[in-house]
Amino acid sequence: MAQAPTDGGNAPARQYPPRMTRSQPQLATAYAPGSVFTWEGGKGACLSVPIEGAAIDFSGRPTRREQIIESLQEFCQNWLARGMQITRGTPNVPVYETQLLDGCFHNPMRQGHASVDIATDRFDFLRPERIGYLPGPLVYRCDTCAIVREYVSPAHQVAEPLAQTCPAEGNHPAHDSRWRQLDVVYAHWSGAIEGLSPYRNTMDANGEVRKIPRCQCGAENFRLIKQGNQFSRWRFVCTGCSAQKEVYQTDPFSLTLLKPRIDAGVPHQWSEINMIPVSYRASPVYYVQTARFIVFDNDPEVITLMSPTREDELASRVALLHGFAGTDPSDDSIREQLQRNGQGAIFGTYQSFRAQEVDARARDDATASVWSDAARNLLQSWYDTGLVAREVSASPELAARVHERSHYARRYDPIRSTIEHDALRRRKVNLAGEAANLKVAHADLCAEYESADLQRAYERRVTDDLSRAGVEEARLIRSLDMVEFSFGYSRVSSTPETTQKDRRMPVRLMGFPPLPNNRRPIYVIEQQNEALYIQLNAQMVGAFLQQNGVLAQLPPAPRTIGSQLIESYTDFGLFLRDFSVRDEASRTRARDIASLTYLLLHSMAHHVMHGIARFSGLDLGSLSEVMFPADLAFVVHRRGMTEDLGNISSMWRDQNAAFLRHLVARRELRCGSGTLCDHRGGACPACIMIPETSCIAGNQLLSRAALVGGRAPLWDMNQTPLVGYYQVVQEVRQQAQRPAQG
Repeated sequence: MAQAPTDGGNAPARQYPPRMTRSQPQLATAYAPGSVFTWEGGKGACLSVPIEGAAIDFSGRPTRREQIIESLQEFCQNWLARGMQITRGTPNVPVYETQLLDGCFHNPMRQGHASVDIATDRFDFLRPERIGYLPGPLVYRCDTCAIVREYVSPAHQVAEPLAQTCPAEGNHPAHDSRWRQLDVVYAHWSGAIEGLSPYRNTMDANGEVRKIPRCQCGAENFRLIKQGNQFSRWRFVCTGCSAQKEVYQTDPFSLTLLKPRIDAGVPHQWSEINMIPVSYRASPVYYVQTARFIVFDNDPEVITLMSPTREDELASRVALLHGFAGTDPSDDSIREQLQRNGQGAIFGTYQSFRAQEVDARARDDATASVWSDAARNLLQSWYDTGLVAREVSASPELAARVHERSHYARRYDPIRSTIEHDALRRRKVNLAGEAANLKVAHADLCAEYESADLQRAYERRVTDDLSRAGVEEARLIRSLDMVEFSFGYSRVSSTPETTQKDRRMPVRLMGFPPLPNNRRPIYVIEQQNEALYIQLNAQMVGAFLQQNGVLAQLPPAPRTIGSQLIESYTDFGLFLRDFSVRDEASRTRARDIASLTYLLLHSMAHHVMHGIARFSGLDLGSLSEVMFPADLAFVVHRRGMTEDLGNISSMWRDQNAAFLRHLVARRELRCGSGTLCDHRGGACPACIMIPETSCIAGNQLLSRAALVGGRAPLWDMNQTPLVGYYQVVQEVRQQAQRPAQG
């Protein structure tokens, strides 16, 4: 793991700190800087530290960099907003923005959303190839006499190594030392972590935090007496006066921030300052924060349209994509759109028809209607082929959603996902070389490609099987460009809030420790992997929403269900707080179009991932998802960094029949844990959950009942049982077949 370059033929000079050999996803997450880990076999603990490397050059791909910055900005704003909503007691004890965001994310000269300041000169974009480690925490205990020795740095330990023998002291005779690194640390939700030191952090008269390395009697050594497994029963005992100290420590950051306020009469409590002892072997003390997105290098408007200065354009684009009523564009706009689509030469014919119409009307000639119809038919053909788009005006509800979307959680924003879905279809899904329609036989995706009859049989079977699952379109995307990046971490909790000693505490989002150049690393993984694109049948989804009481009637054509979803959307929040309730008293939200549509799509995406994992050999943790709720679509993609061996395409070629049977087989959605799961919301590890690091929603907004019917989710104020999507699809198909049978 450590590199050993030579220096002029002399003995190898050790590179310091040594580097780890791990996969890129591991280095970007579990072993990212700031984590505490042990080596295989549990011998010795270390702290991950950043190492400088060649920064990724995004000069030729500025959209990719902007997507990273925008994602990070949105994450920090949502983290701050949720943390500032914490209320504690009467009078309310304040929460400060600096308790929620590290300095690399925060500008203390501003307040609210504006205080989130992501300056690119503070960060280096690196590939997770070089992560170092240092031994730590450097607190040791002799298993024989329980004496504790603490070091402030590895250099300190090298200069003053652990003694081979412990001298006679009190009732303890001299003996050979049996040092063991303590696997318990002090952790705090402010992001700090320390070894289990017997010495307290205190604030002196000048406001500086210092650690006094001795007892009040002057003795410097302490023994750690463990009386059982509970930390509350552990004590540090002074070797000089036998005074006992409880196992606790004060957090330097919180002490500096809150102690002066306590002295000034602000009702903060010491429980906000005190760190907690935790075993890093048994309890997670490190939560890396990550984000991922589909890359739109060739569609910069995916980013620029989200600007507050382009709300009108964004509303018009969304209105166009979701079928809001529109008018014919001007002739100049028609010419511009044709030129933009590489068909400017054909405008002359339309212009000629219009000129002939104007001339005939001027002469009151009856042929004016003929020329008008010719121009109208030609324009309609351009509408149908997508060469020209009508000019649309957004409804007041849509305009309001576009205006307020700056406060939406980016991950669940249906307006953003609509624009991204449009770009994905234009750049990947609809291009023959980029994606394959799975309803059509392809030589590399169809084992029955030997004859035309077998191909037709394949196409009939797959079309019918997908129809039984309520799937309108299924395509294999051969190479989906994805970016996954990690930018920081939190301690004690993965969310902006934790409860300690019955008190709500703000959790601080920390950037990774700085590099030698004082910049913070952001670890970026760029992937190109296979993906499965699924779009559900709009008629079936509409019937599902109607039967579950959230949609009165289908919108008139050309309006889509997505148009009503967006118009009625209420922000989910980045951490889905409304959907993570566990009791009736905490319910604040009833099902609506947006939540029920997301519940359906998300549950089906997980079900598809379970099927892929079963028939392809891929691990569930190597799959992930992207949701497009307003377009009734989702993408399931591989997220590994190793070379894509075509597992998804191979699965489809060899196991498509079994996979499609899996999708609609009720027994595949039956819990293996008896009735308990059925009465707890219909989602458990035996059903459709996946590892939380792979799930876009942290396994929230998920229920088997959305597919097969059953108990309403726990968060839903409307506890009417859900009618499952597959039940609805079966009923609609049976109704459609009855006239034909009659």
